[in-house]
Amino acid sequence: MRKLSYLLCIMVLFSLISCGNKEENKEAETKTETAQTEGAKKYKIGITQIVSHPALDQSREGFKDALKEAGLDVEYDEQNAQGDITIANTIANKFVTDKVDLIFSIATPTTQAAVNATGSIPIVFTAVTDPEAAGLIKPNVTGSSDRVDNVAEQLDVLKELNPNATTIGVLYNSSEQNSVTQVELIKKVAAEKGIKVEEQAVTAVSELTQALDNLLSKADALYIPTDNLVVSNMPVVVERANAAKKIVIATDEGSVTNGALYTKGIDFYELGKEAGKLAAQILKDGKSPSDLEIVTLKPTNLVFNKKTMEAIGVTLPEKLKNEVKFVD
Repeated sequence: MRKLSYLLCIMVLFSLISCGNKEENKEAETKTETAQTEGAKKYKIGITQIVSHPALDQSREGFKDALKEAGLDVEYDEQNAQGDITIANTIANKFVTDKVDLIFSIATPTTQAAVNATGSIPIVFTAVTDPEAAGLIKPNVTGSSDRVDNVAEQLDVLKELNPNATTIGVLYNSSEQNSVTQVELIKKVAAEKGIKVEEQAVTAVSELTQALDNLLSKADALYIPTDNLVVSNMPVVVERANAAKKIVIATDEGSVTNGALYTKGIDFYELGKEAGKLAAQILKDGKSPSDLEIVTLKPTNLVFNKKTMEAIGVTLPEKLKNEVKFVD
């Protein structure tokens, strides 16, 4: 009888241990499955870009690289508005209908379209000069701005290259708030330095040639802001300016690669990367866009185009040689 009781006790004990192990195993399996589910979360991001040109393309790649480095699994829906506001609005509304997790808007017009389309989906922008003036300060919006106070430095370089320069021509799209803000700043700084500004506004590509010829007949150099219509047609600008032996000052390195003489601007790849870091904080860390400050960058190297230097007969002063980076 005692042996039987002893055996029963042992059996009950083993049964309890076995149940405990099963429960622990189930709990461990549940945790593992949950972790795997969380790790496998795939985010859908809609990218809306106003037009293609090197600066904006670089910012897009920087954004995507930042999210890759953050370890996020992302499916992108990449759209280009081809410079058309109506298309930009259609793209933004499509993203809302598709219920994307986040909208990445490149440039002011596409960001305005996104803001008009949704007040709930997080929006991260880049290549926006003046978010406040463009009406982009909203609870669901943050991003990286290409605003940089480098006009004085840019004009100082012009004076080193051409001490007799007294007038600059500024070509821009008057329908882009981004550009209007920059033109006002250029005019202000130029006036402080005793340089006259001739401005020419355009609203379509078809107006560029005549506007360029008009400016080049009056100005010693052209100053091109980060205007998407003009920058996306930089080869046209450079061709006309080179023929007239006039300097073209750019605001991004991509434009120098496309033939502008020089810039002391910002790195748009890094600008896009900063936007990507903000997006990662929203998606991965659950941060609200309203809690994330808009990011700006400082100007990088002074960049010159060697071929353009030769084409218009510009010689680099000794004073600038140590700080210049060349592109062909």
